[in-house]
Amino acid sequence: MLAGDLNRCIGFPCTDVDHTGYVLPSLPARRDHIRVIMLSAAPPPAADGSTEYRSPFALTDVVEVFQAAGFDVLDLEDVRNLGVYVTTAINCPKIGFGVRQETVETCSHFLEAEIDMFPNVKSILLMGNTAIRAINAVAVRKFGSPAIPTGSAYKVKGHEYPFGDIALFPSYPASGRNLSVEGTRQEVIAIDIRNAIEVAGGPPTRPHQTRPMREPRHSPEPRQRESLRGSSE
Repeated sequence: MLAGDLNRCIGFPCTDVDHTGYVLPSLPARRDHIRVIMLSAAPPPAADGSTEYRSPFALTDVVEVFQAAGFDVLDLEDVRNLGVYVTTAINCPKIGFGVRQETVETCSHFLEAEIDMFPNVKSILLMGNTAIRAINAVAVRKFGSPAIPTGSAYKVKGHEYPFGDIALFPSYPASGRNLSVEGTRQEVIAIDIRNAIEVAGGPPTRPHQTRPMREPRHSPEPRQRESLRGSSE
């Protein structure tokens, strides 16, 4: 399957996103190299209305959170070299703050096909509530029930949830104002990144680590991950 095969949106029915900013996935040449998917909410708007691929996060935000996690990265290609593929839950930029469930459901079909294109993925980072909603829509179709419990979003963070043989890590959005304002949030994201990469078997090359990583544990039940002592999520 090629990236163009994911371009199956007919009529662009969603009314709460900017269709002129529709973005096709940018699939790496080595898909078998990818072990981790980082799933954000939506692509950023393009001033020129271009449909060419744009990074789901601001470049500085991606680099910042991976560096905070202890990995020596300078750009998105370095992140991919860690075996991490960065993409979005919906393919059009948001018009307002959030998106309706109907929009999430529509794009979740494309997301499901996109995930299936990476045969060796072992963990998925869910960066915010839209990503959680999208993966739950896929889980309902594939497994009959949501993968992440419904309710207060902060209660599901700090745990790992099964999605077939893939581990899900609900986290905070890895970009925007909250990331720069709330330092603890960035630290939580850094822990989630380390845990997701560890569960996936570690990066292809040894990173510089800012703190020890925990021993791998595998369980079909949600479990507590590496956590921040003395802080709340």
